[in-house]
Amino acid sequence: GDAITGDLYYTLFKGEADAKLMNEVCFDAFSVGNHEFDDGDSGLARFLDFLGEGECKTPVLAANILPEVGVSALAKKSVNDYLQPYTIIEKGGMKIGIIGIDIVGKTTISSSPDETTKFLDEKETAQKYIDELKSKGIHHIILLTHFQYKNDINLAKSLKGVDIIVGGDSHTLLGDFSDLGLNSQGPYPTVIKNNHGNKVCVVQAWQYSQIVGELNVTFDNNGNIKSCDGTPHMMLANSFKRKNAEGKRVEI
Repeated sequence: GDAITGDLYYTLFKGEADAKLMNEVCFDAFSVGNHEFDDGDSGLARFLDFLGEGECKTPVLAANILPEVGVSALAKKSVNDYLQPYTIIEKGGMKIGIIGIDIVGKTTISSSPDETTKFLDEKETAQKYIDELKSKGIHHIILLTHFQYKNDINLAKSLKGVDIIVGGDSHTLLGDFSDLGLNSQGPYPTVIKNNHGNKVCVVQAWQYSQIVGELNVTFDNNGNIKSCDGTPHMMLANSFKRKNAEGKRVEI
């Protein structure tokens, strides 16, 4: 989420530049955030039209957002014209369901979605679509959220059937960056046990594309997580200088 607004690229090109960059990567899925609605439903539809012009055809996920059909620019013919609740991908012969969840309060208060667009409870919606995917035989589930790190941890504890939560919105740095003088908010990944004793791996890749997260997960024969580990790769030049937490200059 928050792929657009907040910089001169968006001010000048209204999402076209952001879409072209995203279409250089071809993401498996993109979950919308609160800033996608800064220019209303019509602004988001314009950006997604730009995104759709590329060859990637990235699925745009927002399970808990329901634009009104015939009113919102996001739902001219159906509620899923632009936004899907989830997508199913296949990697190494394994089918994986990815569900998109946006933060409700922040989006409705600080951004400008259409008044007729409905935002549903994050937890209830996530569980609804986890259950739907399970009923289709999909036993590996990722939540792609724009819901903040602490909220993701609470989701991991309370939901049944989710394996991985890849989050955003809170700009949370995870992992050990003490040698760079940066304080993180937790380990990468943060491993939580839910109410049924199963592991859930929670990750977030800080902000502004400064981190590329690498998460490695293994499953047992029942589809439950055996282990997960990973590396948050910080995008740095070959050398740099900065001060660490003690005020001493660090050179690498």
